Amino acid sequence: MYKKLFVFALLSLSLAALTGETPNAYRLLVLGDLHYTSRSYHPQDHPKKQKSINKYINMWKSDSPELLAAAKRQALREKVDGVLQLGDLIDGGCSTMSLQEKMLHDAFLELKKYFPKLPIYTVIGNHDVRLRNGDSIEPVRRVLFPMQAAELGKKMLGNGNYTFRRGPDLFVALDYFSPEEKSLDFLRQALAEHSKTRYVFLLTHYPLFPAAYHNPLCLVPYYMKIAALLEKRRGIVLTAHTHVFSRVTRTTAGGRVSQMCFTSMGVDWHNNHLLRKLFGNPLTEECNWESYLKIARKGMADSKHAAILLEDLYGLEISGKFTGEFFVRKSGFAILEVTDRAVQVKLFVDDSGIPAKILNL
Repeated sequence: MYKKLFVFALLSLSLAALTGETPNAYRLLVLGDLHYTSRSYHPQDHPKKQKSINKYINMWKSDSPELLAAAKRQALREKVDGVLQLGDLIDGGCSTMSLQEKMLHDAFLELKKYFPKLPIYTVIGNHDVRLRNGDSIEPVRRVLFPMQAAELGKKMLGNGNYTFRRGPDLFVALDYFSPEEKSLDFLRQALAEHSKTRYVFLLTHYPLFPAAYHNPLCLVPYYMKIAALLEKRRGIVLTAHTHVFSRVTRTTAGGRVSQMCFTSMGVDWHNNHLLRKLFGNPLTEECNWESYLKIARKGMADSKHAAILLEDLYGLEISGKFTGEFFVRKSGFAILEVTDRAVQVKLFVDDSGIPAKILNL
C-alpha cells in the first residue's frame, strides 16, 4: 500500500516537472483603484468638484476600458485563478443613495464583463462610501456585499471582512469602514482559525506602511498591531489608494512583512504605441525608503499637526528595518504568482504583454 502511494507521489512530481507546473502554485490578477463612473450618475453638476468628476468620466470613455482589456488578455495568457480589486471600485460622490447604489452595481457588472469566468474579490475603499453630502456604508451594504457574497459562494456578508483560501494560503480582506476594532478582531480570529498556512495575504485599501511620499501616513488603523500579527505568519499586504506602485518591507526580530501597492487609474495609463516604440515604457523608481523619509519629514514640517505627524513617523521608522521603492506615477495591473519558493509580482503598464517590472515580495 505504502509502496503504491510512494510511486504515485513520485509520478505526480515527475509529471509536474515535465509540464513546468509546481504543486500549490497559482496566479491572480491584481487591480488597484478603478474609480468607475459616467455622466449618468451625475445628472447635476457639482458646485466645487465637477472638474475632477469630468476627469474620471473621460477616463472611463477610453483609457480604463483599454487598461481592463489589456488585463483580460494577460489574465488569459497567464491562466489566472481569480481577480483581486483593492478598493475604490467606483469614484462615488453621487447626490443620492440610489445613484450610488446603481454606480456600485454597474461597476461590479463591468468588471465581470471582462472576467466572467473568474471569481472577483473586492475590498472597500474610501470612494466606495463617499457620497456628495457625506460618507455612508449603506449603498455598499445593500449592493456590493451581496454581489461579493455570491462570488464567495455565500448567502450574505454582514460587512466587508472575509477570508478565502488558495491552496495552502490564506487571504484576509479587511473593511476599515466598519468599526476598526471589529476588523482587528476579525484578523486575529481568522489567523487563529487558519493556524497552518504557507503565506497570509492581507487585502486592504489603505496601506499598512507608507506607500507614497505624497500621502505618507494615510494608513490603516492599528497598523502596528496588524504588522505584529502578520510578521509571524509570512504576511504580505496587497493595497492601493495612493495611485502609485510601490513596495515596502519591514523586518524585525519577529519576522518580515512585505507590502505591495497597486494602481489601475486610467488617467495614468500610458499606452502610446509610437512613443513606446521610440522610447520604451519603463517603470522607474522615483525614490527609495531613505529618500521617502526626507520628503515626508519636509512635507510634515509645514503641517499644523507637524509635531504629532513627525512623532508618528519616527515611531514607525524605529519599529523595524525598512526598505522601499516608490515608482513614478504610472498605472496598470499586475499578475501575482505564488509558489513554495517565492511570491512574485509582475507589473504591466501597457498592453505589450511585457512586464515593466518584476518584484519578489
